[in-house]
Amino acid sequence: MRPRNTLLASLGLAAAAGLVAVATAMPVSPAASMTAAVAKIGEKAPAFKLTDLDGKEHSLTDFKGKTVVIEWFSSKCPWSGSKSGNSVHSTGQVAKLMTSLKKADKEVVYVAIDSTARGMTMDAVVSADKKAVANLKIKSPILVDFDGKVGKMYGAKTTPHMFVIDGEGVLRYSGAFSDRADKNYVLDAVTAIKNGSTVSPTETRPYGCGVKYSGR
Repeated sequence: MRPRNTLLASLGLAAAAGLVAVATAMPVSPAASMTAAVAKIGEKAPAFKLTDLDGKEHSLTDFKGKTVVIEWFSSKCPWSGSKSGNSVHSTGQVAKLMTSLKKADKEVVYVAIDSTARGMTMDAVVSADKKAVANLKIKSPILVDFDGKVGKMYGAKTTPHMFVIDGEGVLRYSGAFSDRADKNYVLDAVTAIKNGSTVSPTETRPYGCGVKYSGR
C-alpha cells in the first residue's frame, strides 16, 4: 500500500490533468475571441446601427459617400442638452455650426448619439431627449445607444464629444466641439475634407460631462 500523502498527491495530479483536458476541449465562442473595434484616427470608423427617438433605424452605412459629424449628447448635461450658459445647444452653438457646415459641404450629415443611460430605462432616455429636442429646438436626429456599445467603440468620453468621418468611412477628427473661443474644430475638419486638404488638428481633448454609461 502506498503512503497516504503519496496517494493524495497522485489523486490531485490526476484531477488537475482532468480539468486541463476539459478546459482544452471546451469550444471558444467567436464573440469571446474577437476584440471589439475601437475608433482610431486614420482608420475606418466602427459601423453602427441605432434607432432615433421615433424608432427609425439609422446606420453609418446609410451615409456612405458623405462626411458625417457625430455629436455625443445628453439631455441631462449642462454642456450638452440641458439649458445653461455653457450648453452648446441652448446657446445656439450647434445650430450655428450646422448652418456653417452646410455652407462648407451641402451633403454633410449631422447626428447626435445619446449613450447616457445609467439608472434610466430606455423609455426614460427617449422621453428626456424628446423634451430636450422640443425645448432647445434641436434639428439633428438623436440616436439612442442605450447599452453604450457604440459609445464605447468610439471611446466617447464627454457630452459633447465630436467625431468627423469622411465619405470613405475614415475617422478624421475626434475631440472637443471648439476651443471655446473662436475656433470650431469640427467646421475646420469638414472644410478640410471638402477641399481635399489635411485635417489639423485631428485630435483635441473633449470637454463637458462624462458619459454615464449604463451598468457603470
